[in-house]
Amino acid sequence: MTLKDLYRLLRRHWLLLLLVPLVTTASVFYFGRNRDKKYTSDTVIYTGIASGYKIDGDNNAAGGGWNAASTAFDNLLSLITSRDTREEVCLRLLARHLLERKATGATAAARPQQASAAPSGLLASVQRVLLPTKLAAADQPLLDSLAATLAGSTEEETLANLTAAYRASNTNAVYKLFYSKHPYYSEAAMWNISASRVKDSDLLRIEYSSKNPQICRETLDILTQVFIRKHKELFVGQNENVIGYFDAATQKAYARLQAAEQKLLQFHQRHNIVDYDKQMITSTEERQLTADKFNELEMQYAGASSALKSTESALGKRGVSNLKSQEILRLRNRLADLNGQIAEVELLNKSANSPDGAARLATLTQQVTTISNSLDEAVSSYDADTRSTQGVAVKDLLQDYTKNVLQVEDLRGQLSSMRRQKENFTSQYNSLVPLGAEIRKIRREVEIAEKEYMSQVEGLKQSKLSQQNVELASQLKVVDPPNLPATAGGTRLLVLLLGGLIGSFLFTGAGVVAADLLNNSLQKPALATKVTSFPVMGIIPNTTNLNQKQLLDAQRAEDQLARQLLLKMHQKDDSTKPFMIGVLSSQSGEGKTTLVTSLTASLNGMKIKTLGLFPNDHADHAWLEGHTSYYSPLQGLSQGVTVADLAGTRTYNNAVIIVEFPALLEATYPASLLQSLDLILVAVKATRSWEQADKKIFENIKNVSKAPIEVVLNGVLPEYVTDFIGARVKAAGGKRAGLPPRPLQGLLNP
Repeated sequence: MTLKDLYRLLRRHWLLLLLVPLVTTASVFYFGRNRDKKYTSDTVIYTGIASGYKIDGDNNAAGGGWNAASTAFDNLLSLITSRDTREEVCLRLLARHLLERKATGATAAARPQQASAAPSGLLASVQRVLLPTKLAAADQPLLDSLAATLAGSTEEETLANLTAAYRASNTNAVYKLFYSKHPYYSEAAMWNISASRVKDSDLLRIEYSSKNPQICRETLDILTQVFIRKHKELFVGQNENVIGYFDAATQKAYARLQAAEQKLLQFHQRHNIVDYDKQMITSTEERQLTADKFNELEMQYAGASSALKSTESALGKRGVSNLKSQEILRLRNRLADLNGQIAEVELLNKSANSPDGAARLATLTQQVTTISNSLDEAVSSYDADTRSTQGVAVKDLLQDYTKNVLQVEDLRGQLSSMRRQKENFTSQYNSLVPLGAEIRKIRREVEIAEKEYMSQVEGLKQSKLSQQNVELASQLKVVDPPNLPATAGGTRLLVLLLGGLIGSFLFTGAGVVAADLLNNSLQKPALATKVTSFPVMGIIPNTTNLNQKQLLDAQRAEDQLARQLLLKMHQKDDSTKPFMIGVLSSQSGEGKTTLVTSLTASLNGMKIKTLGLFPNDHADHAWLEGHTSYYSPLQGLSQGVTVADLAGTRTYNNAVIIVEFPALLEATYPASLLQSLDLILVAVKATRSWEQADKKIFENIKNVSKAPIEVVLNGVLPEYVTDFIGARVKAAGGKRAGLPPRPLQGLLNP
């Protein structure tokens, strides 16, 4: 569909496009002029979610969790609009009003006949829009009845009675009232509650709209109380299970830690260990040092013993008999014993230095000095032979001997003490080595138990901090209480009127366009050619309610049809016979008679002798006198029947014979005439569609007759006439006279 077609379509249905929006707008105004005014109240609540301080050791980071804050606000908004919250708010509001109604003395018994008249369902919805005052009066008996049966002495008692009745079944009055369309006490009314966050702040704004300003404020006040209580109940106790879990887990972890530490203590006590690692290092070092010292003393003792033996051998060769003196031997043995004691005391003082050890070491040293002097004097007293035969003084040999003896005895005592010390360190080292694996296992158990205990303690700490944070965050504060609205908002009647006007116009226009697109009638000549597969020879306009210009276009269309027929006549080869035209249609009322009459009159007006041949059932009509004849369609059924047989021999005195056939799908038609036709015109009403039966009948006729078949549309709309015949161009000068029609030579009888 082009824009031109759309314009024509809308112009053709302009009355419908005008009336429907006007009626719609008038209806909207009529039904919406008494709409209830809406009063809106709001309240603002401080939450402290985004920027409030928390007991978590880092208050500066409290506002950094944008996702967490967004989730918390979403939770609050969902809690405000939850079904449970709406139910409680609705029941509390109803309980408060029932208690007030009971206090004023209103009862249901005062109006027993009106209780049954209260509308419900669809009737209540319609009446609430059209007659809100009447419906409000009809709700009074129900409220009086509820006040008489469920109202208690306090608001909480009334609420308990309403809640019990509401949850008892889904057929009681309270349940039906909640799920009705009541403007105050229904779920639908609670959907007027809207909550939103004030930009990026910690504030929540809650709004509610109602037609009663007092109820608007009361509903918001009740909603604020219910919401804050539910939020506190929900969030304060949400960490109790977590805290209980971490508390029990901490106690178990502490018990395991205590058991592991006790096991480690018992191990130390059993093996006499203070610090295993230090003791192991000390034992290893002392064992190595003792071994090195022992080897060094052995080497020194071997050298001293060798020197002593050499001195004794030299003295023996000199015959020194006094060396065998008992006094020297006694002093020697005593000196060796003292040297051994000194070595032991030095080792003891090395490991544990004490005043007693130092005093004893000094005493032993003094005794060694005394005995050494005594030994020197004993040796000197036996100096019988001061010179040897070799000239070496015996006194010097004796001094060397004394010195070697002292050294040998000293080294022997140290070796004995060092040997015992080496054995002790080796024994201690050998006892500590096997305990390494066991003590590492016990330490690992202690470490694991300690880590588990610290982890549980940290979890308990964090859960308690989170609990404290939640308790602080749950302390919501109303910073802007609900107000009592003094002015009502607009009813938006003007918006509804504009919406109804524009919407109805668009909807009607869309319906008109859709109907036109779905219409498969043959209004347009181009569409008729495409659908019927026959060319359109001409059109007959619809002459109803036409203006002067449209009447002129209709006359031009008829003239054009006559001219097209003249062109077809010139195409006939045999000019001695009249030009035979058959006018056919599938159904009656297609305009065949009008077409035959129009063509007959037009051709006769052009001085072309034309005869219109009609079925005999048209005899009662007044036709063109002298140019009309009738025939019986039943006579045309015989094989070889001609027009002369039906209308008489005078038929051949005409140049053109136009034969109207009866409706092909409704009556008997002269099929024998089809073969003698020179042209077949199919009259089709433009307001109907081309059916399968039409297609089939004309395919059969096309197989019988060799004459070309063309379509003439009858009842074409005026706007499509101009498209077919073309717009008439005005002359530049005055009126131009037309040329007289030229007679057709050979077609006219003298």
